[in-house]
Amino acid sequence: MPRPSVQSARLNEIVEAAAKCVAQYGLEGVTLERIAEETGLKRPLIRHHAGNREEIINAVVTHVLSGFGELTTMFANALPAKRGSYTAVDHLFDDHGHSDPAEMMVFQSIVAAADRFPAEAEALLKWVGDFTAVVVEAIKRDFPEVESEAAETVAHGIVALYFNVDSLAPLKPPHAWRRYAKNAALLLLRSLEDNAGTQRAL
Repeated sequence: MPRPSVQSARLNEIVEAAAKCVAQYGLEGVTLERIAEETGLKRPLIRHHAGNREEIINAVVTHVLSGFGELTTMFANALPAKRGSYTAVDHLFDDHGHSDPAEMMVFQSIVAAADRFPAEAEALLKWVGDFTAVVVEAIKRDFPEVESEAAETVAHGIVALYFNVDSLAPLKPPHAWRRYAKNAALLLLRSLEDNAGTQRAL
């Protein structure tokens, strides 16, 4: 197996350091000086391996979204054909379902600076849509009699609950909050069971 090049290793080091800067200072707080301090590399070396500030920010966003995309694929593949929507809720709201706090801070930084980083914001929005679509499809498999609008509504509610509780993780909220969010998500799914029962009765 070929060894990774020095260029690739340096680039990864710089991108990871920049991601830490984003988590701490936001997208607009990323500077070559802060990256240099984080990596111990000189500014010219950072520019040589990773480009200017804008290129580094783009690389950070690409790196984080790539990780999110891989997790979404794994998430989709882990859902069974039956009761996949309930498995999704278990996965999202169990003790291991939350995101890495640093990645969540990058996520929030992109959202906060969406007007100044439109390309990055658009890429993030697409990922959120792809992630939500996984939950929508699981719901549709479990509740084929339910209208698409209802499936979309419940899926968006579940994802909103997940992002809400996940965004608070750096604050270390009471553990019960995650349980309450999961209970709320289960109530949304059970509303579809009631809906499906009514449709069959008709």
